[in-house]
Amino acid sequence: MSRIAIERPIATLMFVMALIFFGADALKRLSVSLYPNVDIPVITITTLYPGANPEIVESKVTEKIEEAISGIESLKKITSNSSDSVSVVVAEFELEKPLEIAANDVRDKVLSVSFGSEVKSPVVEKFNVGGAPIISLFVSPKTPITNEKELLEINTHTNWNIKPLLQRIKGVGKVNLVGFLEREIRIIPNPTLLNQYNLTYLDLARAIGAQNVEIDGGRIITKDKEWKILTQADSKNLEELGNILVGDNIKLSDIAKIEDSTEEQRSFANLLSKDLQGNGILLEIQKISGANEIEITDAIREILPSLQESSPKYNLTLLRDTTTYIKDTIWSVELDLILGAFLAVFVVFFFLRNASMTWIASLSIPASIMGTFAFMYYWGMTLNLTTLIAITLAIGIIIDDAIVVIENIYKKIEAGIPRKEAALIGVKEIIFALIAISAMLLSVFVPIANMGGITGRFFVSFGISLGACIIISFFVVITFIPMLSSRVANHTQSAFYLQTEKYFKALEAMYVRILKWVLAHKAFVILSIVSIFVVSLLLITRLGVEFLPSEDKAEFDINLTAKPGISLEAMQKQALAIQERLSQEEEVEYSILKIGYTAEKKVYEAKIYVRLVPYNKRERDLQEVMQFLRGVYADYAKQFDLEITLIEIPQISLGEDDSPLQLALYSLDNVALQTSVERITNFMEQSGKYKDIHTNIKPQTPQLEITINRALASQYGFSAQEIAWVINSAFSGTQEISYYRENGKEYDIVLLAPKRNQIEDLKTLTLRNAKGENVFLEGMVKIKEVGGVTTIRHYDRQKSVMVYANLAENVSLGEATNFLEENKDSWLESSVHYKIEGYAKYMQESNEAFTIAMTMAFILIYFILAALYESLIQPLIIMITLPLSFTGAFLGLFISGESLSLFSIMGLMLLMGLVGKNATLIIDVANEKHREGMELESAIIKAGESRLRPILMTTIAMIFGMLPLALAGGAGSGIKSPMGIAVIGGLLVSMILSLLVVPALYRLLSPLDEKLRKYYR
Repeated sequence: MSRIAIERPIATLMFVMALIFFGADALKRLSVSLYPNVDIPVITITTLYPGANPEIVESKVTEKIEEAISGIESLKKITSNSSDSVSVVVAEFELEKPLEIAANDVRDKVLSVSFGSEVKSPVVEKFNVGGAPIISLFVSPKTPITNEKELLEINTHTNWNIKPLLQRIKGVGKVNLVGFLEREIRIIPNPTLLNQYNLTYLDLARAIGAQNVEIDGGRIITKDKEWKILTQADSKNLEELGNILVGDNIKLSDIAKIEDSTEEQRSFANLLSKDLQGNGILLEIQKISGANEIEITDAIREILPSLQESSPKYNLTLLRDTTTYIKDTIWSVELDLILGAFLAVFVVFFFLRNASMTWIASLSIPASIMGTFAFMYYWGMTLNLTTLIAITLAIGIIIDDAIVVIENIYKKIEAGIPRKEAALIGVKEIIFALIAISAMLLSVFVPIANMGGITGRFFVSFGISLGACIIISFFVVITFIPMLSSRVANHTQSAFYLQTEKYFKALEAMYVRILKWVLAHKAFVILSIVSIFVVSLLLITRLGVEFLPSEDKAEFDINLTAKPGISLEAMQKQALAIQERLSQEEEVEYSILKIGYTAEKKVYEAKIYVRLVPYNKRERDLQEVMQFLRGVYADYAKQFDLEITLIEIPQISLGEDDSPLQLALYSLDNVALQTSVERITNFMEQSGKYKDIHTNIKPQTPQLEITINRALASQYGFSAQEIAWVINSAFSGTQEISYYRENGKEYDIVLLAPKRNQIEDLKTLTLRNAKGENVFLEGMVKIKEVGGVTTIRHYDRQKSVMVYANLAENVSLGEATNFLEENKDSWLESSVHYKIEGYAKYMQESNEAFTIAMTMAFILIYFILAALYESLIQPLIIMITLPLSFTGAFLGLFISGESLSLFSIMGLMLLMGLVGKNATLIIDVANEKHREGMELESAIIKAGESRLRPILMTTIAMIFGMLPLALAGGAGSGIKSPMGIAVIGGLLVSMILSLLVVPALYRLLSPLDEKLRKYYR
């Protein structure tokens, strides 16, 4: 291949130009995202049962769905929440289960379940790993709302004119509205008139339902024509609705007030910023799984002016745009890539001191990188954090391959061989080492591309893109580099080269002296290095382990939980006071308050999203601001009797709660479960390793328990169902009795009692007995105030409780998790089970996945090297140095204060391939010299001396190429920096290992290798 490339320079040039052209085109077309597209097979089933309490929802809905789906293949676990009127069941499948198949299997099973007529159809949805909103739109009035009509207008406009336009944008999934009130028609009877005309709530409901209808009447078909029959008796306006007869010549409007209003308020949204403050409607926009968030937010910004133009009465404000961080992070990594390339080229020039050699070597970088971009585009990948970091790390590998080839070619030219012949011979001599190096690197990244668990799903693109870059780089350096060298290589050395060469010669002489000493004391040197490695392992216990490193994204949440039973008005007052306190902090850019933001519309729960100004515009970092506010809000928590928790928003949304430590406790024994929960929370508080400890157990909600006197009710001719229906209809506000259609839109008609603010109002409800007499509810029922559960939670069909916590300062997630597991006998009852969830679960999965990947890489490297060297011993020389290089990585992380995380462990994987490169080059030269008849120790010294400059040059070039990652600041620095630090630390140690320890091991093990070779030659 090299001969063809040298003999056909135009064809070779076109090959490289094609890589650059298609790569540049692909770069413009590649979708940009923070992480790779990942379909996690998690399905949610949401079912509404209006008016039902948690116990009824559990038995009539949740347990039926759990039983139906429990037999689905590859089901991993089932969790569920049963709350007032709502059931949410979450089914998680094994990662190998395709998301679409999982969704279809769940739909089929749910459709087979038989529910009562009051239960709404279950909604089956696919969970998105980025399930949190990617951007929000806040709609607020330009002037304060003063009446019901204006309130109705803003809600109607938002729901029918703004929300549909957002939903039409490609990639938009759900648009959740907070603070929105649905329009409804309220019928509010006058109790005095009801009694006067001997009417009841049940009479009104039946009359309205019977006379306000539109019914299909079938068809009339003749020989050549047919007509559809439609019986229309629905009311066209509120006046017609009021004219419905509910008794003898008694119209509905005679005995009831008809209001065109909104539903009872159960949610609230408020924006507080320097430019705008006030309540309104918050539209939280989520993307569908696999959609590109940047394309979605760009499309939203594009239509925003037209939305604002069509909404002259309202302010439309875009908030919480997550793509700002994504764009900043991607741009930061792109800059790191460019800067790293320039630094690597500078290092190469410093060592080569030859412009033409440096120029030829540097051209391999754009050719290989652009070729990789082309591969990524046609492979269907995205330009994301992992792929860009992979390509940035590849710069050192690319320049290293080019240096190895070009330096060998120049040696031949300097020896007087013509340039074309020198190029061919130079590549031919080094091709074996190049194949070994590339194969060794690929053997590291192939396991990465096949990693299991959630970690593998995120990093498959890392392994694929880096592997593609290695392969493309290999073909570039064995074709393009030799072709250019055969044409433009200039072996005439500059004055700068001649003046500085003596220093390099002195360095080589000093290295030879050190190497001779090492070979004379090889056992001592090897034992010393191994001892240092063993000691460095102790640093792991000091480093701490976590899933993803902390990143200052300038945002966090404040979760507020009051005692159930608090009114929305009271919750608003308390939450607004807490939000208002944020305005005193100059770091806060804006905040968004949400109450009743979940499907259950729990008014005792609120969340305040806090956005800080950019990092470079504030004195305190995110953690310092949060810690300060924790102290401030401790007083508010006591004053308002609230649970206040500050949580950093994670890189990946964790669902119900974003606390880093999450523990699921579950059991069939509810008493034992509660005991374990109490014990673990006390244990965590006393340990001092955790803060913001809380559970999803909520205090009982106050409720009125109505007991029916069945004997008396039966005497009057009333069933329990009739009594319950009348109470529900008058007080729930959710029981629609009919519909009202206007302009193609349909709205609920509900029946409400005029007074619903005291227990006496319930007793004044009436029913009519068989004699036609109205009978008050009082006397037939007994009313008692009790406490009721707010939510019933299941984990794998057993009662469960989630325990959440943030971590104390200088406590890693790994340490916090291990501490609980090691001391589980102190808090866990024998009949109670537990599972680690959230980031801690992902961390455990990633550690297991990386352990397997490292083991596979280690074995593959040995297999490949043994096959290439035809030796069972020589590969061990390289294998021994691989883990030893981790000493530098651990030390670098320890000094910099970083922990072992997903990305730093990825750096260790990369290190395994990079370290072996230098060792391979030394062994390859030593073998060659020994085969030529040189004495073994002399061959080792000659190999070390000849490879000193290339090893120093390639290692330092790699280090400089990765410096921008290690020293990164701004967006994404918390993710990039640990990986860069780990690799740089490992490379520094590997340089010493390659130059000193590898020769010592080679000298020590070569006699054994010679003996074994006799048996398989």
